[in-house]
Amino acid sequence: MHKDKYDSPNPRRIHTIMSAEDVAAGKKSTWYELEITGTVRNLCPELWHLEHLTSLYLNDNNLSKLPADISRLSHLTYLDLSSNKLRSLPGELGELVNLRELLLNYNQLRVLPFELGKLFNLQTLGLMGNPLNMEIMKLYNEVNGVQKLLSFLLDNLQCE
Repeated sequence: MHKDKYDSPNPRRIHTIMSAEDVAAGKKSTWYELEITGTVRNLCPELWHLEHLTSLYLNDNNLSKLPADISRLSHLTYLDLSSNKLRSLPGELGELVNLRELLLNYNQLRVLPFELGKLFNLQTLGLMGNPLNMEIMKLYNEVNGVQKLLSFLLDNLQCE
């Protein structure tokens, strides 16, 4: 269907980052949620400077790699990396100890870093649609599977 005019975005999703008065007063903007979806292949390094983020939506992109710098987002409680092309995850993801939800559904993950076992606050872990090995999926599909899987990963983490 051809559009002849611009339709404004959904009003629920329009946010003013800062008013002109706030900018004039020298106030700084602090973002707590950020959504980057589409056909993104690479993430801008400045993203890792948004250290106040609590929710990050990077789903439905073409990401094949996640940089170790994600560990700088220490306040994250929600991270959605679903429907990308991730083949592996950095061990530094285990440093995001405030994470409560980590969605990794529909990627190309075959293994998980043992460091994920340090995510003691994790309540939801999405792994559907990944070619993970049988041992991981067996634990994951059990009753209390997320906690069992995290314990398994932590038990296999090498001491430094």
